[in-house]
Amino acid sequence: MNFDPRKVKLTDFMKALGQEHPVAADGNLRIYKAPYSEDKEPTMVINVETNLWRDTKSGAYGGIYDLAYEMTGSCNRSELNMYIAGEMSSIQKVSLRQEPEPPKPKIRL
Repeated sequence: MNFDPRKVKLTDFMKALGQEHPVAADGNLRIYKAPYSEDKEPTMVINVETNLWRDTKSGAYGGIYDLAYEMTGSCNRSELNMYIAGEMSSIQKVSLRQEPEPPKPKIRL
């Protein structure tokens, strides 16, 4: 995979999820509507210096993999990579290496 999810800025990931701008900002902190909660309350806080997030209501926190887990429920790293790459492809070109296709058989006449 050419794409490294660990290098994705959480603010860019939020843009890819449809939240172009935070609800509020305070210094290094950006407040967003929590994309993983049913009520979408503005409880998710991203620290742009550390690229980590925390939910002020649930206490959930972490990096991009933790956020992807909150959204998908998957613990499988490969699935999380695909999910993050898929979402990021909406705002930037993401190159996912795919398995090489086997050569096509030649047609004999």
